[in-house]
Amino acid sequence: MVVDALAAILDKAKSAGHIHGVVPHLVGGGGVSLLQYADDTIIMVEGSASNIANLKFLLLCFQQMSGLTINFDKSEVMVLGFPPEEAQGIADRLNCRLGSFPTTYLGIPISDSRLTVADLRPSVTRMQHRVEPWKRRWLSKAARVILINSSLVSLLWFLMSFYSLHETLHQEVAKYQSRFFWAGEGDK
Repeated sequence: MVVDALAAILDKAKSAGHIHGVVPHLVGGGGVSLLQYADDTIIMVEGSASNIANLKFLLLCFQQMSGLTINFDKSEVMVLGFPPEEAQGIADRLNCRLGSFPTTYLGIPISDSRLTVADLRPSVTRMQHRVEPWKRRWLSKAARVILINSSLVSLLWFLMSFYSLHETLHQEVAKYQSRFFWAGEGDK
């Protein structure tokens, strides 16, 4: 696959010392340099001038070899640990916009600092919008339990695989689940 080719290119560049991934002391093989899910890609490298120049060169080579086009105008660069003017310089060298935290990736808020209840609340309230279209009163109690477990709880587990949720958010989730389970009982 084409996305596997990008991973292979970045791995070869890492092993040759052309780019350096992040947290090499925690992850073997020179650190993490690539995360991909479907067509969403996060590339992580150290911010040295040579790493940035080599990354840009590798991305342009990937475009030529694969026939795919990387839309640098739609891409964002998140820079950590550099003063604002240097961060903007890195974004400019990659022809990308300079992004900022918090941001969202695959529906999960990501931040360079501790997330608050307010930052995580949209992910939790998304569950409420997920159950509203379901016709609760036409479902048996068993069907409601299955929907709660398959949809609401799986969304919660996904979010909790990244973050510990504050008790306030646990209570909101329990309220949504209870409201969905018991709604329509008085109508029968």
